[in-house]
Amino acid sequence: MSKTKLLVSGFRFRVSGFKFNKSRIHKTKIYLFLILLQNKIRSPLIMYKIILTSQLTIFLLFSSIIIEAQSNYPQNYFRSPIDYPIILTGTFGELRTNHFHSGIDIKTKGKTGEKIYAIADGYIIRIKVSANGFGKTLYIAHPNGFVSVYAHLKKFNKRIEKFVKQKHYEREEFELNIFPKKNQIKIEKGEIIAFSGNTGGSDGPHLHFEIRDEKTEKPINPFLFGLKSKDYTRPKIKLLKIYPVPDSSFVYNSTQAKKYKIGGWGMQHKIEGEDTIHVSGKIAFGIQTFDLGNNNGNKNGIYSIEMFVDSILQYSHKMQTFSFNETRYINSLIDYPEFMDNKIRIQKTQIAPNNKLSVYDSVLNNGIFDFRDSLFHNVNFVIKDVFGNTSQLSFIIKSNPSNDSLIKENGRIPKEQKFYSYSEKNIFETDSLIVTIPKNALYDSMVFEHKISEPLPNSFSKIYYIHNKYTPLHKNITIAIKPDFIPKQLKEKALIAYIYGDKEKFSAIGGKWKNGFLTAKNRQFGKYTVMLDTIPPEIIALNIHNKKTIKDYKTIVIKITDDFSGIKSYRATLNNRWILMEYDKKTDKLTYFVDNRIKKGKNIFKIEVTDERGNTSNYKAVIFY
Repeated sequence: MSKTKLLVSGFRFRVSGFKFNKSRIHKTKIYLFLILLQNKIRSPLIMYKIILTSQLTIFLLFSSIIIEAQSNYPQNYFRSPIDYPIILTGTFGELRTNHFHSGIDIKTKGKTGEKIYAIADGYIIRIKVSANGFGKTLYIAHPNGFVSVYAHLKKFNKRIEKFVKQKHYEREEFELNIFPKKNQIKIEKGEIIAFSGNTGGSDGPHLHFEIRDEKTEKPINPFLFGLKSKDYTRPKIKLLKIYPVPDSSFVYNSTQAKKYKIGGWGMQHKIEGEDTIHVSGKIAFGIQTFDLGNNNGNKNGIYSIEMFVDSILQYSHKMQTFSFNETRYINSLIDYPEFMDNKIRIQKTQIAPNNKLSVYDSVLNNGIFDFRDSLFHNVNFVIKDVFGNTSQLSFIIKSNPSNDSLIKENGRIPKEQKFYSYSEKNIFETDSLIVTIPKNALYDSMVFEHKISEPLPNSFSKIYYIHNKYTPLHKNITIAIKPDFIPKQLKEKALIAYIYGDKEKFSAIGGKWKNGFLTAKNRQFGKYTVMLDTIPPEIIALNIHNKKTIKDYKTIVIKITDDFSGIKSYRATLNNRWILMEYDKKTDKLTYFVDNRIKKGKNIFKIEVTDERGNTSNYKAVIFY
């Protein structure tokens, strides 16, 4: 990056990688506390004033610098994918279950069918149609090396729709993943390419929009390309959590992490009830925060977190870009047990040994801070959204020397348990259970836990507690269970099930037989057992029945459900010819849009549905058109 000279109150210094707005500098009284700005100042001959301020005024000067330093991305090349102001329901890098949000979610006036525009010239490189995930999705490559992605679409424009429908009938499949040849389907900037929808795993009508690097396939924050959304609202800080790092650290003489509610609004937040916290030893921090847009109640993700101890930057990360193969590391960024118990996401400063996230900017000592002196330390969190709106949380840490008696009293007693290294393959084996944990499936090394309880009335093996639900996994582990007696004719109906919730609900994992064990893969520790699925799926015709006349109907709608293992496949025909029925998995509905494949007079409609354990149901009706 280019170096920029800056003159402030008669002092000249260089800052690498930043662009400054001169008018803002001349109009702002700047107080500097320069500790070489964490090695960002390159000139060693600097004279500077040191004026201590609790507000860290110098760092607020940089609140918009992240946004201004966008020289790596073309500005004003792309237009908006919609023709009205962008209002967000989801931000780039937002914390989601098991992944970071890879784009922005744009409101479409609360409805489907809004026009979606190509943001630049290019050609379609991929078309995906799925019952879940992104639903109907377009991928357009642009001459400048980037790809735009438009997801959860209701339908494509006529030209693309015709091409896609032809592929449906050629393959006799609803789900498609098509890669057209280069320039086979050219697109012009501003062309209406599709209409907004609610397909796939969408929770409501909106457009999921991304910009990716074509070579690396990494998604990039779209607002770094100059797209605009009205937002003058600062992020909100909700909760602070302080973690003593085992085995000899304390918060108020306790080895337990402690949470603090945060009050305030706007720029300055504070801990409710106190601002001085007593700690001893190695300490990590966590913060719950979210962003709000103008006139928008959605609690969206923030852009960056910075943490300063005594005005020195100790930790920072920002949501500029990441790769899809690292997105699951989110479970190491957040306080995973807190999420599992309370469904809140606290972002931690401590970085586990096998956390390979690329979003970290500047982190000292893996985000762990050693407080063993007898001094007071000023701690400041600075939270920013992508438009530079900034909030702060400031508090005081009173550091206390280690207390040997407390360390001895709270020291851990070694147990006869297995220690598993994250950097090695680990296997736990008994006569009826084999658990294989591949190398780098764990974020940190751990002591493995295991216990067994008696079977449930509807299970065919004991209940196996494989470690615990509070430890996240990055890769699938292999679980092999030798069940109790299962009749030979029912073996193909057996599967491994995950038990969750206080009321012991079941989630089917699947499984194949190998050497007398039922074997399956999953990315979650917890309770497992073997169960059977012998019940076929249910088919409900919602708007037709046998001998019904549907002359003015535009659709035929069927609902399909399965009580356990899940729908594996379905096939619908009209007069013994395959017809396209679009599957909306979240509503369990199949929809056939009436076209020239239905003939006047008598028609025979059939559908067959099969679940993951081979149980099959059929429905047939004579309909008149």
